[in-house]
Amino acid sequence: MTRARLSPQPMDLLKTALIKLIKLIKTVRFYPPEHPTLKHVGEETAHAFEPLLRNGNLVIKVRKDSMVYDTEAIGREHASIRSLGHFLFTRRVQQLLFLPELTVRDLIIFARQATLKPADIQAGGGLQELLLNQQAAGIWINELDLSVIRATKERMRHLTETPAAGSEPASKTPGKGDQQIQYRDGITTETTGDAQLNEHIINQLSLTQILNQLPGESSERRFQQLLNRIPTLLVQHLSEQHLPLVLQTFQALTSLLNDRQLSKPRRNNAINCLNRTADQDTIIYLINMLCMRGVPRTLRDQNIQTLVLLGEKSAKPLINRLAGEKDTLARKLLSTTLATLKNAAVPDLLKALHDHRWYMVRNVVAILGQIGSPGIVDHLIPLLWHADLRIARESIRALARIGGDKTVEALLQLIDSGQRELYPQAIIALGIIRNPAAVPSLVRIVKRRDPFKKKTELKISAIKALGRIASPEATPVLERLAKRRRRWGRSRQAALRVQAIAALAQIGNPGSRPTLEALCRDPDQRIAQFASRQLKQWPKA
Repeated sequence: MTRARLSPQPMDLLKTALIKLIKLIKTVRFYPPEHPTLKHVGEETAHAFEPLLRNGNLVIKVRKDSMVYDTEAIGREHASIRSLGHFLFTRRVQQLLFLPELTVRDLIIFARQATLKPADIQAGGGLQELLLNQQAAGIWINELDLSVIRATKERMRHLTETPAAGSEPASKTPGKGDQQIQYRDGITTETTGDAQLNEHIINQLSLTQILNQLPGESSERRFQQLLNRIPTLLVQHLSEQHLPLVLQTFQALTSLLNDRQLSKPRRNNAINCLNRTADQDTIIYLINMLCMRGVPRTLRDQNIQTLVLLGEKSAKPLINRLAGEKDTLARKLLSTTLATLKNAAVPDLLKALHDHRWYMVRNVVAILGQIGSPGIVDHLIPLLWHADLRIARESIRALARIGGDKTVEALLQLIDSGQRELYPQAIIALGIIRNPAAVPSLVRIVKRRDPFKKKTELKISAIKALGRIASPEATPVLERLAKRRRRWGRSRQAALRVQAIAALAQIGNPGSRPTLEALCRDPDQRIAQFASRQLKQWPKA
């Protein structure tokens, strides 16, 4: 990749280009796409980037409070450029790659998509996915591999030049002498008992025509013949450009099976067709399409629904792909699909817990936590003591999602076992679960002697957990802690008192109100003011 270090003068050009980009981002908020002002600002921005791209690509790193070229911050003195870094960072942009073929349209699309809320951007698959959906290929987000970029651009070009998937040539219109078969929008209807001729005609139908004819087919024989053609035809369409048609096929079969008025013979035939269609090659194809960047979100969502429809058949291939997948977005989509499979994926996921790769085990644990079936708990509890802390921490998070008495008991045992690295997370998990059974152990942590104030953070975590559990059983110790004043270690003691007051307010026990009223007159103004604010939010009797 061509990237020379910029001299001082080009660095000024880079500042100017970023300031123009900031102006463009502000402009798209107020003007519709075809407005002359927006077009003018877009041209100004493209003109500002032009001299920076004459010698090749331009890579800018995005930090939380700055924009960086190579190792040097750009326009450190410009608050607007620093704000641009924060703006993009919250949208999960870490690097911007500008290509020499950058266009005004690329810049306007980037600016408009970047103004979406971060949650909406992530729901759309990320800023890069949104750009690709708009065919904007002059700017790339968090991607520096030119081979990946070239391959993606080639797919985009191919999709643009290829006719819409599923648009197949219609069957040849018959002459007037063909009285035995009537043609209607490429669909045949039998009007004779000539079964051989009918089968021949069905064999000439395209997959699209078969899918259109199935719902209204009146003949049981033709219905079965149409279904029998689907697996053979589908194999011929396992390519990128035919993904919509492949997904449409599974949707059509699903619609048939969801029809309560469908006769039992037809239902059995449809089930048999679905099983034959969903063979290993087709599932691998669907998974490949799921992991491919540049696929529109609607198709991707339909793909996930199709893999979920196939149930247990999809589970093992999805897990195998997850084990070797390096693309972050692809791993996320694979994990989402497995979690959506729920119990259908659990047996294969439990087997994968014995994988020798720590990252694979961690990913599987996270998926099991999202599935959240109570029966999973017994398999996750032993992992709390796993030698790899990354797996142990993920197990805590997964168990916190599932909850239950067994989980609480295991987390309490973990806290008592001396695993200090996992103390805070285990305590937070107990607060998330909100099981009153954890209150006595959390109270003991709060009451534990700590003359040198080395356990303040641990106690704060326990107090927060008690507040979330909201059990009145914790109020006596929290009230004593809130009222306690010490002459030394004041800052740490004040932090504990503040958390205790907040927890008492969360619990909302009427008996604690006089304590908070008294604390409003505390000599420590920070405590008094905080207690006063908490009282204002206290539920009225």
